[in-house]
Amino acid sequence: MLTAALGGQNDEIKRLAAEAVEKLETRARMEALAKKIESAEMLERVRAIYAMTDLRGARPVEILVKAAKDPSEDVRAAAVRVLGRIIDISQIQHLVDALKDASPVVQRVAIEVLGTFRDCRLLGHMMQLLKNPDQGVIERALEVIARTGDKRAEEAMLHFAVKGTLKMRAIAIKALGEMDR
Repeated sequence: MLTAALGGQNDEIKRLAAEAVEKLETRARMEALAKKIESAEMLERVRAIYAMTDLRGARPVEILVKAAKDPSEDVRAAAVRVLGRIIDISQIQHLVDALKDASPVVQRVAIEVLGTFRDCRLLGHMMQLLKNPDQGVIERALEVIARTGDKRAEEAMLHFAVKGTLKMRAIAIKALGEMDR
């Protein structure tokens, strides 16, 4: 059926059919991708992870959660980024776990991905990150907190509006102006 749609006249239908075929082919290669993620060179592992971007279901999540514990920070960061694209809010704990990663790069990716969920239940996790030694982690956490507009973060925003770096102050001041009163 999809191959018939590929040969059809409508360009939009042909495009959609091509995307569907590509996803089916990727799903068919999923176990080969999982083996690459476990054993290939770092760049190949990252490519295999990104190849899974459009897959849904328990097995892709399982593979990516395992990859999020890889020794390479690049592999972990890629796994966290792709997990953020394929999971739903019920599986968010996998991303919250990445906030505890030793690498600030992985933490930053996890913060960015978690920020897309706009869930006020993440506020406590983001507030904890404001104590992080990495300036980039703090800035990203402030941005996520600011987007929530949650009044519970007012004291932290006041602190960073006065004592933060220039970027932190800008984020905090903007957040203070947009907080729910």
